[in-house]
Amino acid sequence: MPNITTLRDWDFLLLKRYPPKYFKKEDECSLCTYGPCKIDEKRKGVCGIELNAHLSRMSLFTAVTGAAGHASLAESITSELIEKFGSDYPLELNDEPLQTPLIRLICGFKPKTLLDLKTVTSYINKEITSLLSVLNMGQEGEWIDFESKTFHAGMLDNLSLEVTDMAQISTFKFPSNNPTTPIVEYGMRNAEYGIKKAAILCIGHNSITGIEIMQYLDENNLSEKIDLYGLCCMATDMSRKDHHGMRIIGNQSDQLKFVRSGIADVIILDSQCIRTDILHHAMKMRIPVIATSQECCLGLIDRTGDKAEDIVDGLMQKREGVLIFDKKKIAQVAAETSIRRKKIPNFKFQIPNYKIRVGRGAISDIEIKNVAPPIIMGEIPGIIGIFGCPNYQDKDGLIELTKILINRNYIVTSGGCVAIDLAESDKDGKFLYEETASIFDGGGFANLGSCVSASHLLGAAIKIASVMLKRSIDGNYKEIADYILNRVGVIIIIWGPMSQKAYATATGANRLGIPVIFGSKGGRYGRLMKGDMNGSWEVTDRRSKKAVFAGPTPAHLMTTADSPSEALALAAKLCMRPNDTSKGRQIKLKNYIELHKLYSDNRLPEDIYLFTRTAYDIPDEYRNEIRLRLENVNWKPVSIPDPTILMREPH
Repeated sequence: MPNITTLRDWDFLLLKRYPPKYFKKEDECSLCTYGPCKIDEKRKGVCGIELNAHLSRMSLFTAVTGAAGHASLAESITSELIEKFGSDYPLELNDEPLQTPLIRLICGFKPKTLLDLKTVTSYINKEITSLLSVLNMGQEGEWIDFESKTFHAGMLDNLSLEVTDMAQISTFKFPSNNPTTPIVEYGMRNAEYGIKKAAILCIGHNSITGIEIMQYLDENNLSEKIDLYGLCCMATDMSRKDHHGMRIIGNQSDQLKFVRSGIADVIILDSQCIRTDILHHAMKMRIPVIATSQECCLGLIDRTGDKAEDIVDGLMQKREGVLIFDKKKIAQVAAETSIRRKKIPNFKFQIPNYKIRVGRGAISDIEIKNVAPPIIMGEIPGIIGIFGCPNYQDKDGLIELTKILINRNYIVTSGGCVAIDLAESDKDGKFLYEETASIFDGGGFANLGSCVSASHLLGAAIKIASVMLKRSIDGNYKEIADYILNRVGVIIIIWGPMSQKAYATATGANRLGIPVIFGSKGGRYGRLMKGDMNGSWEVTDRRSKKAVFAGPTPAHLMTTADSPSEALALAAKLCMRPNDTSKGRQIKLKNYIELHKLYSDNRLPEDIYLFTRTAYDIPDEYRNEIRLRLENVNWKPVSIPDPTILMREPH
């Protein structure tokens, strides 16, 4: 399994092609008692660190923090499921082994049981410790090695995502490889809440907590007396259970709205994406809180060892909340407290209903084999994953962006909070999930699941590379990543980046050769990876073994867009790859031109000549317009290579 330097040479190739761009021209460092030190292009820190090294260290700090968040979730879920189901529980669904492309690619083996997943989480934890050590004073001092280690943190994050979802898919029998998952309502049925039923509101990421509550309600015939609602990823995952016992009512950004509404009779907090002042707002509404995670205790008293009846009595006496780690006890206390606290309000609270397709999990091998050739040739213009946090203002723009990509025959996938927002109706009152098919094919739109389902998009890219390269993926990271970078037109859009986890996930995708477009707030991470459009853009042609011009394909690894229309043009550009066939490049150029014209007063892209290799690449509709541009820049045709960057030296 790769340590923090095993893939260093591959990282250096990427960093040479896409050197980091840091936004700060000066910064203050307070990480040790030599400081605080003001560091700029002329002044070093007292320890000797230069500005770029300091900023790249902060990039690593962000990525390893995010990776640790997902790694902790993977460790918790795997450990709890082993305790519940046993270490030899098979990683299967419908008697078929689950595919784990990221684990195989990075760790070099195919896990068969939950215990095998513990081997993976142990590796992740060891590597995160090494990365944290790098952040200590007196360790790394060069920006390029800090950035290589940032890539490593991102890769560990991606690995944690797959561990988490495969563990819960196999044990809870969530859908996977299933393009026909049902559509469920997202909202609150416009009921008069607090009159008919008590309400439990769950916020967080660990599905085990929600499963226990759901099972307790079923076993004690309480499902008709208590409604179970969820925000964020726990709700998304719980909707994947057969009877969809938890209703999705919103995403991470909706927490205050629903807490302040007073709808909930008790609030369950797990880990991650929870407002740090959630307890304060719950207390103002006199809603008791049950914290359930080691990572989010909120100063509450640990009542795990007390009797459930005593805990409920305490909560009924208007205590602010309790901390409980026993999942079964959490379920009992939550149910009994909600029933005893059921309020009779003198108002009606109405929320519109929307429709969301249940997360379908991984992409099947059959689907991969069907789309692999047209993706590699460029005849399906690209695969676009829309993931991330809801840190944006214009939901309508996000929905319209998604519809345009689907209508242009891109394979579009989504997951997490963005998938929840995409369930809302468009300006015509139509629901995207009802209007589209959940297939992994051109024009399809698949909700993969919660945030951790981003691993399935990465896994699909890996499996496409494996099918076309006809090589094993086990431990073959560099060759597969090189193939994805040069041949598989896949990108990720994280339109509302908020957390360190989003940055870590994006950075891991970058190491795998997958570009990421952030919404405008992604610039606040302080670092992007953009290619020089006037650079050499050479690859090695495997046939001739010579360096040849391939164009800026893809042009960037990490960039931002300020508007949905700009993101559309960038998406079309970043889906281009050096080995596109002429027919495929025509399709991609047509999309790029037409989407670029949406936000540029109908102008042809200035850089169109960089993506035109031969006259056969030019779309018929724009032949005269493009030829005139090519003549003005003294364009000359180039050959279409069999591309790789692995044969080139990193320095």
